[in-house]
Amino acid sequence: MTGSLAGRAVLVTGATGPGIASGICSALAAAGARLVVNGLTADEVGATVARHPGAVGVVGDVSRPEDVARMVDEAAAQVGQLAGLVNNAGIGLRTPFFDADEEQFDRVLGVDLRGVWLVSRAFARQCDPALPGAIVNVSSVHARSTIAGYGIYAGAKAAVEGFTRGCAVDLGPRGVRCNAIAPGYVPVDPALGERAHASDWIDRHTREEQVLPRLIEPVDCGWAVRFLLSDESRCITGQVLTVDAGLTARLYNGETTARTHADRSGARS
Repeated sequence: MTGSLAGRAVLVTGATGPGIASGICSALAAAGARLVVNGLTADEVGATVARHPGAVGVVGDVSRPEDVARMVDEAAAQVGQLAGLVNNAGIGLRTPFFDADEEQFDRVLGVDLRGVWLVSRAFARQCDPALPGAIVNVSSVHARSTIAGYGIYAGAKAAVEGFTRGCAVDLGPRGVRCNAIAPGYVPVDPALGERAHASDWIDRHTREEQVLPRLIEPVDCGWAVRFLLSDESRCITGQVLTVDAGLTARLYNGETTARTHADRSGARS
């Protein structure tokens, strides 16, 4: 799909991170997109722009309406009409919902949901009805199945998927599509390894929990985003593409089932 986004200006929020953000930017740049990268600081944005020749940067917090309005205006001034938007900016929270305070709740929902709405609204208002456009939101497998301590984050991502469908319905008559990707566990930078205990967990998760025993890399998410922004997906909207190596496709892995049978056999004997 090299060149599938040639000449199209795409705004990527939260584009400065080393994880999924890097994979998205690399895949879109390889497809010929004109990148507009967003981050919270000028230094972070500048470093990302430097990695992608031809890219431009806009600094701002997606949860702040005044920042979002300025970001879109600055993007338009530098690259003209935006053809694509990737709502990648997001923050996590790992604490039981009953231990979280109002500030934590508001911050997660402010970035992960309010930010998606604010930037999507600004993008939609600048779209030219004569030109097709596309939005891709970054959700998570936590939107449908989660683990202890992630209730607030899971709620935010479930809301993102609901918003994705509503966005698709509202914008369809304007020729604008809206989809989402739901990544599984993606290490920030596999090349760096991780701390020893984290590396062991990643290895077990990849081999035992995923259906495909293959590490999910940031670019895997980038390729999915690229597809959903391109004309190859021109009749796809309101959908969530899960990039999880099969993590959410099964109930239990084989070893869990084998242990269960062994325990039952032992009990009968």
